[in-house]
Amino acid sequence: MVLLTTAAASTQNEPQVSRFKRVAGAAQGNMVPCPAAGYSCYPQSIAVGPNANGSTLGTAWVLGTGKTSAGDYYVYRRQGSKWVRTDGAGLQIAVGVDGYPWAITHLGTIYYWNGSTFVLAPGGGCATSIGVGPTQDPGAFPYGWPLIIGCDGSATTDGSIYQFDGSGWVLQPGAANRISVTTDGTAWVITSAGSVFYSSFAGYLPGPAGCASSIAAGKAGFDINTDVWITGCGDVNNRGAKIFQLSPDFSWLPISGIASQVAVSPDLGVAWVVTLTGEIFVYE
Repeated sequence: MVLLTTAAASTQNEPQVSRFKRVAGAAQGNMVPCPAAGYSCYPQSIAVGPNANGSTLGTAWVLGTGKTSAGDYYVYRRQGSKWVRTDGAGLQIAVGVDGYPWAITHLGTIYYWNGSTFVLAPGGGCATSIGVGPTQDPGAFPYGWPLIIGCDGSATTDGSIYQFDGSGWVLQPGAANRISVTTDGTAWVITSAGSVFYSSFAGYLPGPAGCASSIAAGKAGFDINTDVWITGCGDVNNRGAKIFQLSPDFSWLPISGIASQVAVSPDLGVAWVVTLTGEIFVYE
């Protein structure tokens, strides 16, 4: 796991001088019902895997605006300049460095993409948020090892954290309501109060001061070279909040743009965002 410090590091890659550009299509942008009746959960309708099929911006997956009769939004994969619908549907989606997306349905059930279709994850489990870490046993299970927030979590409640071990879900220390995982398996979480923490051998440690509503953890690096993006709290022009990236001095560096959800590719650190109105943007 990455153990961060507040010291500056000269090896940190500085954020690119760039901007967010609109991508055709639309993603689900609203709050979603939690599996526990009567509660709402934050959406996560965009996820980005490593480059594939000639992409230089990562392979993006989204939950579109169309949904099943049960209320789950259809899963689409970016292929070239088009969104191609798959057989999956859910309310939350995440992708790890191994490139396989995982989705959570309105019942909290967990599915993963096996390369051609979405299948039910082993071990049961019930989740309200998911982040996918690297596979620990590629020969036995090559699709990534996620961490989840259990179904006791909601937008206003910190839920239990569980780690997939290849066959089931193991309770971990800590509690939160949003989670993302770096390429080395370090979890970054947001609490119901908007505070950010990250896992270490000493337990969960506080991230930079501030308030976050969405988080994306990408490539892990030595000390503070980890690539983490957040959206802040509050609303700007009914489209979302301000966007920030973890900086070399362990603070949140403002990035021009507005969004309500953020995802980042695990190999090259390309950020994708969705606004409250469902617009999709990529940072080029």
